Amino acid sequence: MNRFNRKITLLILFGIVVLFSLYSASVRTFFTAFTSTVRSAYLDLTHSFDTAWQNHLRQIRTIERLQKERDALEKRLLACQSDAASFRSMQEALKIMPETNATFEAVRPEGYAMIGNFQQLWLDRFENYDPMKNYGVIRNGYAVGIVVEKKLRPLMILAGDPECMFAVYVGEVRAPGIAMGTDARHMVVKYIPQWLKLKPGDEVYTSGLDHIFPPGIPVGRLLSTQKMQGFQNAYIELYGDTLHPDFVWVTAPARGVESDS
Repeated sequence: MNRFNRKITLLILFGIVVLFSLYSASVRTFFTAFTSTVRSAYLDLTHSFDTAWQNHLRQIRTIERLQKERDALEKRLLACQSDAASFRSMQEALKIMPETNATFEAVRPEGYAMIGNFQQLWLDRFENYDPMKNYGVIRNGYAVGIVVEKKLRPLMILAGDPECMFAVYVGEVRAPGIAMGTDARHMVVKYIPQWLKLKPGDEVYTSGLDHIFPPGIPVGRLLSTQKMQGFQNAYIELYGDTLHPDFVWVTAPARGVESDS
């Protein structure tokens, strides 16, 4: 019975509120303002949430973009570090800087032209390569070979190969001759005039008269001589390493520059 009375009481109160809302301007104003406030607060909250969510998404996209840029920069850094290491290795291997009276191209051999012959290697076509021209090869500051054309490609023939030939001077008397390879550590200089006096230990260096090397590049030192008919041969020990040509300079005298013979 009490529960029924409470329900009746609530219905009566609700009816009174409804009547007041219908007939009282102040009540209607109150409920309208209250509803508008709630609606405005809801819209503001929704807008703030949407704005915060959009900012969050933009931050995520910015983070992803920055991460990709960071990864790309790390790859470039690694590539630059690798290139710098290769350049340092090349500088260490060559130990010579270009001169103004000759052209120099830093080259790395592609591989052996023939298995078992460590004195002939293919080169990639370097800048300004002319198949009609022979070039000198320098490593560690020493003359160690030549480059010739073979099968329309540049072939490097190192000083230990009998096919390697270039013009040199021997000793203080500047005895002219043609150096030819004998093995990986030695060459023989042929066609030296017999009357020129040579002695063991004499320096051998390029003359530049063959237009392969610039003049004055060290080749080796004299070990012994042998008298021939009208000439003498000089047997020399090479300064340069012909077995590990990781990097080399390919060189030639500049056009129009004569050797200082």
